Amino acid sequence: MTKQSVLKTAPPVLVAHRGYSGRYPENTLLAYQAAYQHGARYMELDLQLTADRVPVLHHDTSLKRMAGVDADIRDTKTKHFKAMHASYRQRFEDEFLDNRFTTFKRFCKWMASNEDVTTFVEIKQESIDRFGIPVFMDEVHKRILSTDTESQCVIISFNHEVIEYTRNISSMRTGWVLPTWNDECREILEKLKPDFLFCDVESLPRNNDDIWPGSWQWAIYNLDDVNSAIDMANRGIHFLETNQIGTLMSNDALANRT
Repeated sequence: MTKQSVLKTAPPVLVAHRGYSGRYPENTLLAYQAAYQHGARYMELDLQLTADRVPVLHHDTSLKRMAGVDADIRDTKTKHFKAMHASYRQRFEDEFLDNRFTTFKRFCKWMASNEDVTTFVEIKQESIDRFGIPVFMDEVHKRILSTDTESQCVIISFNHEVIEYTRNISSMRTGWVLPTWNDECREILEKLKPDFLFCDVESLPRNNDDIWPGSWQWAIYNLDDVNSAIDMANRGIHFLETNQIGTLMSNDALANRT
């Protein structure tokens, strides 16, 4: 049996990546409700736009993986999207055949009813490419304003221009998802100064002295086992994104709802 690492710092903040995506179909309300029930108060989701420009929770452009339908979400009208089953059968087989997709407005209404929830809202590049940043972000912001959840949302993206646009239209916090670890990205980061900087665990330097200092808070994804999460927290990384929120939240050292 592997010996558990010892937490030598304050418990990290655990972020439910696409909800409790290790156990439930990702980016669906069911996955976020389950994450909340397991103690998570920080969520992460992906947004795409449908053909009629409605922001919906979905990672891919294709609906094949989640719904078994060979169609592009950007060419699909919202009423057809909502009628599909988000069962993710290749992972969960027949367990979630009745599960449905979630619009961003519906998610925001759920979030508004749980005022202790903060959500990192990732704006996907594929829908930016099709519709442009102003159209995409204005539709997203409209849903946030209609549910009075501005203070609960943090807009994140690999595209740094999304961060700049968000600051021009709102007071929302922002986070940049680091595309790669190089000097060019560091220059962008130092000009951008986001509230959060998201980085893939595989890209983070092993030596803490090589980690870029700044005013932002680091958030690392994805850490799905207890020891990896504790080891990262011991390095001073406070926000840890995971697919296995239930497993990590059940650990006494990691459970942290603040």
